Amino acid sequence: AEYYRRMPHGFIMGALILETLLGFLTCTASVMAFGKLQEILPTRPITYRGQNFVNLGVLAVAVAIGIVLIFHPEQTFLYPIFMFLSLTFGVLLIIPIGGADMPTVIALLNSYAGLSASAMGFALDNKLLIIAGALDGSSGFILSVIMCRAMNRSFSNVLFGAFGTIQTTTQKTTARPVRSASPEEAAEILDAARSVTIIPGYGMAVAQAQHKLREMFDVLTRRGVDVKFAIHPVAGRMPGHMNVLLAEADVPYDRLFEMDDINPEFPRTDVALVIGANDVVNPAARNQPGSPIAGMPILNACDARTVMVIKRSMNPGFAGIDNDLYYMEKTLMLFGDAKAFVASIVKELNSAVAAGAH
Repeated sequence: AEYYRRMPHGFIMGALILETLLGFLTCTASVMAFGKLQEILPTRPITYRGQNFVNLGVLAVAVAIGIVLIFHPEQTFLYPIFMFLSLTFGVLLIIPIGGADMPTVIALLNSYAGLSASAMGFALDNKLLIIAGALDGSSGFILSVIMCRAMNRSFSNVLFGAFGTIQTTTQKTTARPVRSASPEEAAEILDAARSVTIIPGYGMAVAQAQHKLREMFDVLTRRGVDVKFAIHPVAGRMPGHMNVLLAEADVPYDRLFEMDDINPEFPRTDVALVIGANDVVNPAARNQPGSPIAGMPILNACDARTVMVIKRSMNPGFAGIDNDLYYMEKTLMLFGDAKAFVASIVKELNSAVAAGAH
């Protein structure tokens, strides 16, 4: 009775319907995104014929049932159907989106969660919940748009770009020679360099190598090497992932450079050290118009005088394509766990310092 006196019943039901739709689809979509990020589910876009009609159909039916419930809330048997359709739409929304776009999707899901909370605030007449949800929703949406621009892609292309196509693997994998190096050789190259740019990626996050990376930064800096960190806006698995990890390791913030600021510096860089990054340094984005990542801005690590890549294997990134950077004459592959490999390099650098002191 208290709610009836404060606002129209239809308004409350409308807020509840919106909260349920956004909240439930966010729940299942988040689970699907987690599965793709952890590679429990296929990271490639999963598509089928008529997918857009199926998705829009499920959403249309859910909206229609929601409208009926707003005007006829006594039809309680419709509510479980509405919840089921909302959950189903969350799954259908994520499966056609590739793993490489997950950082943008996470920001968008954050926006949905905020809007859901704001709608619940209207239903409960809770001003704090309304304001907090609106701030969360708007910031998540703005971040999604910013990240789409950083990838040189439209917002609709990220969400609906894979619709209506059947995914087939036509790329032939051929054995190509690569040059590898040991921690000792990598340490010698870094010790002789005057400028080093470190490019962190998801591999650094998985290995929790940021603290060892800070140790390497300290050792090289003490030896007079100019060390910088190049941050790609979609590196990692969520917006700002690399910034958070490096801040956790107390890497000086003024040593972190955004993509547009650091790219002109690569031709003058002695060593570009790539740690667990893949698609964000793939030259195919600018050299192969037919590539899935064509047009995506990348960190121009290939322009550095020497490139070293710490990676467990030659497996491709989320885009599922080979990286020509690995096969360049100037590139050395450092195979192994990122944390262990960086620790070995730090050990060799410290040994060189001790030997020099004697």
